[in-house]
Amino acid sequence: MVLTRLFILLCVLYFSQLRLRAQELAYGIKGGVTTGTPYSKPKTGDSGKPGTGPVLGAFLNYTFSKYFGIHAELSCSYKSASFRTHVSGDTNYANTILGVIYLIPTKYAGWASGKFKNYYIDMPLSLIYKLSNKFDLLAGLQISYLVKGGNSGTADIAVGADPNNPYTTITNRPFDESVELNKLDYGTLCGTNYKASKRLNFNLNCSMGLRSIYKKSYTQAGGTVRNIYLQLAMAYRIGRIKDISDTGIQNGKTL
Repeated sequence: MVLTRLFILLCVLYFSQLRLRAQELAYGIKGGVTTGTPYSKPKTGDSGKPGTGPVLGAFLNYTFSKYFGIHAELSCSYKSASFRTHVSGDTNYANTILGVIYLIPTKYAGWASGKFKNYYIDMPLSLIYKLSNKFDLLAGLQISYLVKGGNSGTADIAVGADPNNPYTTITNRPFDESVELNKLDYGTLCGTNYKASKRLNFNLNCSMGLRSIYKKSYTQAGGTVRNIYLQLAMAYRIGRIKDISDTGIQNGKTL
């Protein structure tokens, strides 16, 4: 798989640097929360609510100059949200006349309410710019793999060209479009990192998908639906730390 090969390549590139000085290479674990929603341009009356879920993983930082470094992660995240959206389309209404079934081409319209319950493996790779000895800026790309996807709910639909006089109405009809979700997602991310101590960091970042979470063959979405999520996490550096400070900038001097 492409994702597996990418992960192996990252491991080879970074862990091959273990001979470097301790202040150039840092690694550890992280945990936090993510909140956001799959987003597309809403239609009139559409509504939704962002979801919140946990994120757990590991990180690796490599500082290669006075101002710059590279940040890599491998994490698991739960990305959820709820929605209520307008649905419409073409269908055939089966009408029985004198024992004969006739299929009448017509339209349907209504509302679908449901939830996203998506579990991803995220692999972000970012460039670090050191603002000071305490603050960093990060910007880069993220590849995500959908381990388990959930997109289900219920729909209330009126079948018929005239919404005031439909052929029939359907209420609380369950639907499950989980199989229509793309396994692979990729996008951009940016954020900031605060070094509270030699081992403890706090970071905040925002990621935005560059492709729809749905397959191209799925037309009910009515456009591109992108993952947009905000992540707040605490990172703890593990391993031996030398007495000298991490490479950084403080009062114009390199540490």
